[in-house]
Amino acid sequence: MTDEHTAPSEDTTKGPRWLPALLIGLATVLAVVTTMTTWARTQALDTDQWVELSGDLLNEPEVQEALALYLSDQLFTTVDVAGELESRLPEDLAGLAGPLAGALRGPATDGIERIIASSRFQSIWQTANRVAHEAAVAILRDETRDSVSTADGTIVLDLGVAVRNLGEQIGVPEAALDRLPDDVGQITVIESSELADVQNAVKVLDFTSWFLYIVIVAMYIMAVYLAVGRRRQMLRSVGIALILGGLTLLLIRAVGIRTSVEAFVEDATNKPLAILVASVMTELLRQMAWTGIVYGVLIIGFATLLGPHRWAVSVRGWVADVADSTASIVGISLGAVLVLLWWSPGRAFDRWVTALVLVGMVLGAIAALVIIGRRELEADQASSDSEPTPVTEAVS
Repeated sequence: MTDEHTAPSEDTTKGPRWLPALLIGLATVLAVVTTMTTWARTQALDTDQWVELSGDLLNEPEVQEALALYLSDQLFTTVDVAGELESRLPEDLAGLAGPLAGALRGPATDGIERIIASSRFQSIWQTANRVAHEAAVAILRDETRDSVSTADGTIVLDLGVAVRNLGEQIGVPEAALDRLPDDVGQITVIESSELADVQNAVKVLDFTSWFLYIVIVAMYIMAVYLAVGRRRQMLRSVGIALILGGLTLLLIRAVGIRTSVEAFVEDATNKPLAILVASVMTELLRQMAWTGIVYGVLIIGFATLLGPHRWAVSVRGWVADVADSTASIVGISLGAVLVLLWWSPGRAFDRWVTALVLVGMVLGAIAALVIIGRRELEADQASSDSEPTPVTEAVS
């Protein structure tokens, strides 16, 4: 059976017939853009997400190798290893200090790479990233204390402690480590000259990440509401649009990674590492895209459940039977909310506004199933000789 069996004989769409489809199309384009801005905002401003991301990167062997090379360079360029060896070797062997220093660099780098894989170094790495990111977020949101000035300054990721610890573990003398410059192992994250523009961008991201979400949901709801006589069909179209939007995001991610690596990484030997880093950094975007696809599948399933199929009528009747009391409805609703809290699809629970919208939609869907099921049971009881008539147009 199809919608035509239950649809009105004439089209009663509120406004132009093409308007619901246009709203769905525009809402889906906005959904794709909003997902990308939300991803950018979360990656840039969520400290826990940043620390988790940096930890995931450090677990990759290619990243460990690259970081070992960087830290090894920091040690051997700031510590006069040859001079230290020369001062400790007998006078007749002092000429070997330079070759020995060069020969030590390879084994030292290998040792540093093994140390980087240790839990102790990961703790140092996470602490350094958390401190740097919290400072960056405070400045980007203009939430610094009055005593903190960003003029002529920078925000850095300070790996100086890591460099010193690594030097101690590979046997660099204490006296040499004491002569390390203050800025050793410091990686500039943001320069003050860029802060004004970045702070404005953060304000825009903070606003659009929740406002556009509400606009998108409202446009989808309006599209379904306007399609009188075709609401179930339009609801199914919303699900299909979300699936297409999720697939579009996955395609954008794949093409974006490949294109950016080709454009910005000239050394072919560094491209595999660049692809790996980009893939890890856009993992959240991939998860959000798949969340959109799952949303779409669930909405299509819900639209089908509202249809005239015999099994759908039976399911609605079963739901109405189960939710035969206020306590049952409250229990079902609470269970649904707990599932949402556990899943937190698309990081919707990061903000109370988006959380309320999502919870409201889920509770509305449960209420719709219960109301429709009860109406059909009442109609069946009132006329036992006739087949239950699905109330598919009851949800606006």
